[in-house]
Amino acid sequence: MREDDLKKFISSLNPEKYKLNESLAKYTTVKIGGPADVLYQATDTEDFINTIKLARENNISVTVLGRGANVLIADRGIRGLTIKNLSRNIAIGDENITVENPELETEIEKRWESANESDGARKMYEFKDLDYDESDSPRVEVKIDSGVDMPYAVNFLIQNGVTGLQWFARIPGTLGGWIHNNIHGGSHFLIEVIKDVTVLTPENEVKILQKNELNAGYDQSRFHDSGEIILSATLNFFRGDVNRAKAAAMEWAKRKSVQPTISVGCVFKNISQADKEKFNYPTTSAGYIIEHVLGMSDFHIGDAYISTAHHNFIVNNGEATAKDYIAVINEIQKRTKEKLGIELVPEIFYLGEFVSPIES
Repeated sequence: MREDDLKKFISSLNPEKYKLNESLAKYTTVKIGGPADVLYQATDTEDFINTIKLARENNISVTVLGRGANVLIADRGIRGLTIKNLSRNIAIGDENITVENPELETEIEKRWESANESDGARKMYEFKDLDYDESDSPRVEVKIDSGVDMPYAVNFLIQNGVTGLQWFARIPGTLGGWIHNNIHGGSHFLIEVIKDVTVLTPENEVKILQKNELNAGYDQSRFHDSGEIILSATLNFFRGDVNRAKAAAMEWAKRKSVQPTISVGCVFKNISQADKEKFNYPTTSAGYIIEHVLGMSDFHIGDAYISTAHHNFIVNNGEATAKDYIAVINEIQKRTKEKLGIELVPEIFYLGEFVSPIES
């Protein structure tokens, strides 16, 4: 990226919508992150698309930032354009639709089994008792912009008689982030209710992808590698039991309130069922391993601490840096590999100018 290209790009922007050298820490849940060369906040989908196209035409790299959950931004910040989509449209559409729900090519492994207190593992969550089937309810189609804050959407839809997102209550993020990682809540994955996703391709074409084209897996989708930018999605929800959905969402939120807020979220993917059985653990939880097997309660480097409230969270207890955070991640991975031969895989995303993909 040439400085002249960046200056030309900036000169074409609405000065009320961008900031230069803006610290990104306040735009993330973990409150860590260096400066953005340019931080632009698009007010609607058209503005979002046009600004991305303009950046690409000027050879400016583009980073999309949602609510700032599940990401760790480098201390050096992000070069080029960092763009937030502030479009907030939720359109409740056709009622009583016929939903074609093709089987996914491969079944998604559900890597959560809650441990019982008698197992010696702290019973962090137990969601199975909240689960129920509403597949016989009438269906309703809803289109949601990628910039919509999803905790808001959960409540908005229930208030308007639409159910299906109650399993994801209190999970932070925008719809774009949720789709990008095929967010999971207990035994449910977001892909279950997706009909299609509208994207901007690397060639600047607006394209609609069908559900089976998303390559959705456990914390996985095609968007990890495709370079496509999510604009909106159409989802097939239910006209289900609103009172039951509301009660489930509230109880979900209550049980998940143990999760620390000044963090990126869960750091590691849970282990596989095969590894759980191999070691005869009571749960697949990565947090169980960190707490009970590695004994790393309250381990920290700088102000990046392993949370004692939930050991799969690393919290910022003041002035933690991305370098501190990654050092704790590396130490957990090192000890797990040495003791168990298991590779704990991070489920967070690294954004910006790191010294290396995972700093040492």
